Amino acid sequence: MHFQQQLQAYGQWKNRLVEAIEQYHSWLKKYDLNTTEVEELILGMRRSLNSEQMTIAFVAEFSRGKTELINSLFFAETGVRLLPSTPGRTTMCPTEIFCDKDNGSYIRLLKIETRLDDVSLTEYKDKPEQWLHIDLDPDSSIQMQEAFQELVAVKRVSLEEAKRLGLYHDDMNHADDFPPESVEIPCWRHALISFPHPLLQDGLVILDTPGLNALGSEPELTLSMLPNAHAVLFVLAADTGVTKSDMDMWQNHVRNLNGTQQRHLAVVMNKIDTLWDDLQSDASIEQSIRAQVGETSKILNVEEDLIFPLSAKQALLAKVKKDQALLEKSRMERLEDYLAKDVLQSRREIMQQTITQGVGHLISESLEVVTSETVQLRNQLDELQNLDTQNEDMTLQLMEETRVHQSGYLQSVDQFQASRRVFNMQVKRMLDVLAPKRVDQIIKNHTRSMEASFTTFGMKQAMKNVFDDLSAILHEGMQVVEDTQKLVADIYRRFAQEHGYSNLKPPEYSIRDYQVILEDLFQEGETFRTSMSSTLMEQHLVIQKLYVTVLSKARKMLHQVHKETADWSSVVMSPLVHQIKEHKKLIEQRLSVLRKVNQSKESLEQEMEKLEQELAPLLVQKRELESILSIIKGDEGEQTELENREPMAACS
Repeated sequence: MHFQQQLQAYGQWKNRLVEAIEQYHSWLKKYDLNTTEVEELILGMRRSLNSEQMTIAFVAEFSRGKTELINSLFFAETGVRLLPSTPGRTTMCPTEIFCDKDNGSYIRLLKIETRLDDVSLTEYKDKPEQWLHIDLDPDSSIQMQEAFQELVAVKRVSLEEAKRLGLYHDDMNHADDFPPESVEIPCWRHALISFPHPLLQDGLVILDTPGLNALGSEPELTLSMLPNAHAVLFVLAADTGVTKSDMDMWQNHVRNLNGTQQRHLAVVMNKIDTLWDDLQSDASIEQSIRAQVGETSKILNVEEDLIFPLSAKQALLAKVKKDQALLEKSRMERLEDYLAKDVLQSRREIMQQTITQGVGHLISESLEVVTSETVQLRNQLDELQNLDTQNEDMTLQLMEETRVHQSGYLQSVDQFQASRRVFNMQVKRMLDVLAPKRVDQIIKNHTRSMEASFTTFGMKQAMKNVFDDLSAILHEGMQVVEDTQKLVADIYRRFAQEHGYSNLKPPEYSIRDYQVILEDLFQEGETFRTSMSSTLMEQHLVIQKLYVTVLSKARKMLHQVHKETADWSSVVMSPLVHQIKEHKKLIEQRLSVLRKVNQSKESLEQEMEKLEQELAPLLVQKRELESILSIIKGDEGEQTELENREPMAACS
C-alpha cells in the first residue's frame, strides 16, 4: 500500500482504539467499578490518542527542491503546486502544516523581528494575536496558492539589522567584495498552516525547515521540533552533490538525530532528472546515480539503503497526469514505501505498546477479576451439586471451613491495609522528590547566573550547573521509584501467595530512560552552542534562545516524569483492591447459601438457580472484556478492506 493508504488505515486503527477505550470506560461505569484515578488515566489516554500526530520533517538548504518534494508526496491530487516551489520562489521561513480541527483553515505568520525576543516559538503559539492571520478556503486551491505566496515574502533591511537577526554574516561576501548596504531577508520567522486535507486529518504534520540560517538562529528547531519528529528527511540536490552548507547543516543540526525506532533519519537525493540525458544510455545514467549515492553514503556516513535518489518534479508531474511510467522513472514510490513500511509501521508498534501497557493493563486486570469470580461461582455450583442435603454434618463442616476462610481473609485484609499505608507514605516521598515546584525553583535559581554569563566558559558552566541539579533530582527520583517498585512487587507476591492469584502482576514502571534523555539534551545544547552556525547571530541572543529552549524542554520533561509517576502510583494497587472486594463478596455469598440450605433443604435448587443467574452476566462481562482487549492488543484483525476504500477527496 502507498503511504497515503497506510496513513488512512493508521487513522482508522486509532479510531478503533478510541472506541475500545470508550467501551471499557462504559463497562466500568455500567458495573460500578469506575474510580477517579482510573477515569483520569483512561481520559488521558483517549485525549492522547485523539491528538496523536505523526510529524515528518524536511530539512535542506535553499534550492534543493524540498517544497516540490512535499507537494509531490502529499498534495499531488490537488493538480497544482499547492506550496510555492517554482524557481526563485522558495519557502523562506520554517513552516508547519497540519489540521486544526478546532480552529479551521488558516495560515498564521510570525514577524521575523520576533527573533530578537526571548519568547520561544512554543510560547508564541499560545498567543494567536501575535500572528498575522489569513483565512484559507480549502475548497479553492487557487485561493490557497495565493495565500501561500506569503511563505516566500521578503523585504530589504540594513546590513546591521540583518546581522542582528542572524540572517547575514561576513562569510557571505567574497573576499574582494564590499559589504552591501542592505540585505534581502524573509518577512516571517515562522508559519502555521491548517486545512482539512485527508492526510492531515488522519494526523500527519509536515515540518518544512528552510536553510542553515533558520536552524542556526532558532535553537528550538534543532533541539525541540526536529527531535520530536518521527521522521527527518535531509534533502540534497543531485546536480550539486553535498555542498559545504549542506555539510554544515548535516553535522551541526541533523546528524545527531540518530535513526531509532522513535525517530527515522533518511537522505533524499532530489533532482535526478538533471542527470537524465538522451545522449546517454539508461545503464550509464543508472551507473551515475549509483555512484552519487555511494559517494553521498561515504560523506555522510549513512547506509545506502537510507538514501533515496528521486525526482520530485517529475513525480508531481506524473501524478497530476496519471503517468505511471514517468512515476516509476521518478523513483518516488521507493520513498513512499519507506515512509509507509518503516516509519508509519514503527509508529504504530510504539503506540500499540504504549496503549497495551497503559489501558490494556487495566482491562487485563478487570478480566482477571471477572475470570476469578467466574471460577469461584462455578466452584460453588459444583459444591452445591455434590452436596448431600441429608447430611447435616457435611453442611455444617462446609460452613465452618468457610468461616475459617473468612477469618483468614479478614486477617490478610488487615495486612494488606497496613502494606497500603506504607505504600502511600512511599508514594508521597516519591512525588515530593519529583515535584514540579522543586524543578521550577532550581531553574529559577539558576536563571540569573545563566543570563549574566555571556562568555563561552560562563555559559557552559551555568548550563552545566543547572543540569547537574536537575539530574540530581531525577537520580534521586529514580532511586525512590525503584524502591517503590520493589515494595509493590513484594505486596503483590504476598497477596498472590495468600489468595492464589498467580496471574496478577503489577504494571512495570521506570524513569531510568529519562536520565539518558536529560544528558542527551545537555549535550545537544552544547553541540549547538559550539556549532559554526550558532555564531551567525550576536552571541548573547543565541545564548538567551538556547537557554530558553533547552531549559524549557528539560522542565517539560521533568513535569512529565512527575505526571507519569503519579498516574502509575494511583492505579497500581487497583487490581488488588478489586480482588479483595470480589473475594469478600463471594465468601459472604457462600456462607449465606450454606445457611439457607442448612435451614431448608428445599432451597438448594433455588440457590443453585440464583448462582447460575449470577454466573450468566459474569460470562457476558468476560466476553465484553475479551472483545475490548483483542482490539487494544491488535488481535481483532483489520476490519476495513483498503482496496474498497473510496479515493481521497481532492482539495480543489
